[in-house]
Amino acid sequence: MPILARATSALRLIIWFIIPIIVGAILLTLPISHEAGAISFIDSLFTATSAFCVTGLTVVNIPETFTYFGEVVLLILMQLGGLGVMAFSTLLFLVFGARISTGQTFDLKTAFTSRVDTRVRSILKAAFLVTMIIEGIGAVTLFFGFVAELPPLKALYFAIFHSVSAFNNAGLSISPNNLKDWHSNIPVLLAVASLIVVGGLGFTVNTEIYNKVFNRPGRRRTSLHTKLVITTTSILLVAGAACFILLEMNNAYDGDPWHLKVIDGIFQAVTPRTAGFDTVDQNNLSVLSILLTIFLMTIGASPGSTGGGIKTTSLAIIIMAIVARVKGSVGVDVFRRTVSDESVIKAVSIFILATFLIFLASALLMLSEHGFHPGGIKRGTELAYFFETVSAFGTVGLSLGITPFLHTPGKLILVVMMIIGRVGLLTLFYVVARREGADRISYSEESVMIG
Repeated sequence: MPILARATSALRLIIWFIIPIIVGAILLTLPISHEAGAISFIDSLFTATSAFCVTGLTVVNIPETFTYFGEVVLLILMQLGGLGVMAFSTLLFLVFGARISTGQTFDLKTAFTSRVDTRVRSILKAAFLVTMIIEGIGAVTLFFGFVAELPPLKALYFAIFHSVSAFNNAGLSISPNNLKDWHSNIPVLLAVASLIVVGGLGFTVNTEIYNKVFNRPGRRRTSLHTKLVITTTSILLVAGAACFILLEMNNAYDGDPWHLKVIDGIFQAVTPRTAGFDTVDQNNLSVLSILLTIFLMTIGASPGSTGGGIKTTSLAIIIMAIVARVKGSVGVDVFRRTVSDESVIKAVSIFILATFLIFLASALLMLSEHGFHPGGIKRGTELAYFFETVSAFGTVGLSLGITPFLHTPGKLILVVMMIIGRVGLLTLFYVVARREGADRISYSEESVMIG
């Protein structure tokens, strides 16, 4: 197609995200995919988008709505969306001995790594190897957790589905009440939480950790990216868990023994990092915990991972830039390295654009659900709509319960937000930006009063 051939690499990546969603929606609409009673195409589209964009928001109850065939479709969509459909298409090119285009190389590197000198074959090998190993270990671990309460075959099916869903940070569950039914099953909760964290680190980080653990010769030192991701992730998890335990010990976690309160707090700190599984009803959380959850959902996972959000490295760089400015430092320094000005500008730009986009989408969502009459919006409902919008953008999947009751315009708004959140704001920059190499004019510099 001439138009597709002229498309930028970033735009091609977005197109490759949309095609599987449409195909998935069509498959989910087929009678073989759902139980008795028709499912609307908009609900199928929403569910397919949620699966492929590894979000987890649902407008229907998955196990009560879909057959085993439909659930397998969701499983495939989650796996494709987590790894990136471009990885699979490139793999086919490799298998059949075809040449890989420059555009495909860019697409794959954009999705998986920050190193421009990394070979495509190395990316593919690392991505598939890491994914299969981690999901396999996760499935085995989950099986022993599920088999205590389910028949062996069903326990195996549950283990595989939830391992793929957790590692890809999808948050979709074939348990009627998500993981609330497994609230006291510690092996299941710890296994799911571990898969979420590992999946949210990103393929670059996981590969470097693998190389370090197995002491593979000839490998590079640990990159600044990996150090930032691990440090920021650790701080967010520990601080988040402590806050949730303190805020909810006598509220949502009241009545649970101490060890379950700790597990609940840890899990609640993990799941907003774009996973979407929940062990307690989010409506039972205090307002402060809901605000903290929104904050964590906005940050999301790390670059090159299966999650969305503004990413952990963006948060770290912005905070370090503020600290550097307060200290009067010339550059942003961390781990005896100086962060490039381009990285700082990108991080700030992503944060500003994400903030604007979330507020705009939240306003449109509220308007669409009230007939586009601003006066009809009741005070007190804005938090639920804001929560849902952030959850879609961060590809999280946590909900305060309003998603199933949204009208078609509202569902479409969240569909767009899920796609944007999964593709990434930087990719959108590439789509709308001028072609590289265009003439640039530099004007004289002048200061502007700030603050």
